[in-house]
Amino acid sequence: MTPSRLCRAALLGWMLVAGALLCGCHGPLLVPLAFLEKLFPKDRVPPKFKLPADKKVLVFPDDLLRPVSYPPVKRALAEKANALLVEKKLVAGIVPYDKLIDLQHDDVNFNRLSVATVGRRLGAELVIYINLDEFSLKDSPVGTLWRGRFAGKVRVVDVTKGRLWPDESAGHPVRVEEPVTENTSETYGTQLARKLAERLAGEVVGLFHSHYVDRHRPKETEPRWAE
Repeated sequence: MTPSRLCRAALLGWMLVAGALLCGCHGPLLVPLAFLEKLFPKDRVPPKFKLPADKKVLVFPDDLLRPVSYPPVKRALAEKANALLVEKKLVAGIVPYDKLIDLQHDDVNFNRLSVATVGRRLGAELVIYINLDEFSLKDSPVGTLWRGRFAGKVRVVDVTKGRLWPDESAGHPVRVEEPVTENTSETYGTQLARKLAERLAGEVVGLFHSHYVDRHRPKETEPRWAE
């Protein structure tokens, strides 16, 4: 814990005690609430791009350039992103991930298809394309220290008009990282992969709606990108 967070935690504890003494049993609820916004300030982050709300959307996580070591993480990423898009009422409908997998298995030329073509074949109007750039669970495959990282770049593609956003052809970077954790169980990797996928899905969908973030959270560096 950083010194600033220690100070804020200590101050919060002091206020809880002071509230209890000054206001009776309701003190711990009333006093800290007046200061929570100052103690844990949030910044409002506007959307990077507003999705047309009347479109059917395909979420397409692609690891063609850099295959991930645990393929189920792509399903977890897509399905969580789909759920968030529906929950936030950002889309008219979504294409189930299973349909993308079926097309990939049925078409021997799938890897030659453009993003827009994949979307059209699956009945989507827009594609949220996530070109996966980095996925790692450990620095060393034989160690017991886990350090999850997941990153990619996002593009929004209209199946008839082409790329809508961003202007940069590579896409907008998104990245999540988990702190180093020691765990001797190999099954921990499955849990970590799902957590990374769900967090990255939140970062992806967060590009398209306003939300609040901790003002003091460390800024994550952008991953290197290779086309």
